[in-house]
Amino acid sequence: MDIPDRILIVGLGTSGIAAARFLSRLGKTIGIADEKNENELRNALASLQGIAYTGHFGPHRETDFTAYPLIVLSPGVDTELPVIKAARKAGVRVIGEMELASSFITEPVIAITGTNGKTTTTSIVGQIFDKAYPGSVFVGGNIGNPLINYVADGKRAPVVIVEVSSFQLETIESFKPATALLLNITEDHLDRYRSYDEYKAAKYRIFDNQTNADHAIVRHGLEVVMKGTPRVLTFSATDEVPEGAFAKDGMMHVRYGGKESAFRRALSPLVGVHNTENILAAILAARIHGIDDGIIENALRTFRGLPHRVEFIRTVRDVSFYNDSKATNVDATKRALEGFDKNVVLIAGGKDKGGSYKAIREMSAKIKAAILIGEAKDRIAGELFDVIPTYGESDMTSAVYSAFSRASAGDVVLLSPMCSSFDMFTSYKDRGNTFRRIVESL
Repeated sequence: MDIPDRILIVGLGTSGIAAARFLSRLGKTIGIADEKNENELRNALASLQGIAYTGHFGPHRETDFTAYPLIVLSPGVDTELPVIKAARKAGVRVIGEMELASSFITEPVIAITGTNGKTTTTSIVGQIFDKAYPGSVFVGGNIGNPLINYVADGKRAPVVIVEVSSFQLETIESFKPATALLLNITEDHLDRYRSYDEYKAAKYRIFDNQTNADHAIVRHGLEVVMKGTPRVLTFSATDEVPEGAFAKDGMMHVRYGGKESAFRRALSPLVGVHNTENILAAILAARIHGIDDGIIENALRTFRGLPHRVEFIRTVRDVSFYNDSKATNVDATKRALEGFDKNVVLIAGGKDKGGSYKAIREMSAKIKAAILIGEAKDRIAGELFDVIPTYGESDMTSAVYSAFSRASAGDVVLLSPMCSSFDMFTSYKDRGNTFRRIVESL
């Protein structure tokens, strides 16, 4: 990539800070724009000590954005902002940190996206490849470690594994994974996108630059629009596929390159159909890249799952508590509920993302009661009250106590919010940790 001498970084989150450090090392002249003021950004700015930059803080000004030939946009910044549109109209090139990083990478990239399950799948893939190449694989992207850090580190990995969000895919140009995984797509981020079709189009961009030398791994039955021409393989937890990965009679089968392997599903401690799908996609990616069955089996046996994803907390008076705070959309909660046979007292609610909650009506036979919190509680209640008893609470503490009081021996209390956390908490992790603390105090 031809990088100009003057670059504006928009958004001073994790990826913005990483991009600033990298570009500074290249000797570039850096501007940083963020709608927050310097006082609100003091921690982020402290991490840039020793790096020269021009700050454009507070309300955005069009002249700041049109004054640079290249903008590196953080994924949390809407590409439809008027100042971004004005910059593009003025001929300014707008990319994201992931696109910037990928232009320096020649190693094979495995990229994983989807509405749900991408962090878990990325972690499983990372575990498998770490067993094959101990200590030498990079795992990052949307999972928390910006891809530009891999470039800046200077070490070279046999494979680069990245979780990719729809926001990151909006700003790619030449990003081309050797293997691209699309796990699923359901309504999400409709507070950011103008329509569900626009959200899907962003996800499909993961395949845009792939050729017939590359692979696409897609959930069986998912209709996908591709501009690229990768070899497409599918995975399914319910249907046998001629080539790809599928589950049948307690076994997980992988068919690729004229060879079939089988792994016991019980090898993995992860529960639920959704995790079966995550594992199938991961082991298919591993086989494409030549990882031996014994290494895959060892990785599946030792991967214990991630916090805040249907995470068992404890049992109190024979009531089991699970933390699924990462469930920030309806489909994630639906998938969590599919893993339980018992009566579930559901704790849900948070910042509304614009989608419908009616899909949870299909799970009403499993839900004993719904305890609702946050900005979205009235809207959720309005869509569910006639099939599920709903109760509104003011905070997490009262929600946990309300749920516990309505649960009987053998029931499950499940925090699975269907919403983002930012109305009441700093992150889904903060929300999940708060839930855990309250449950541990019961």
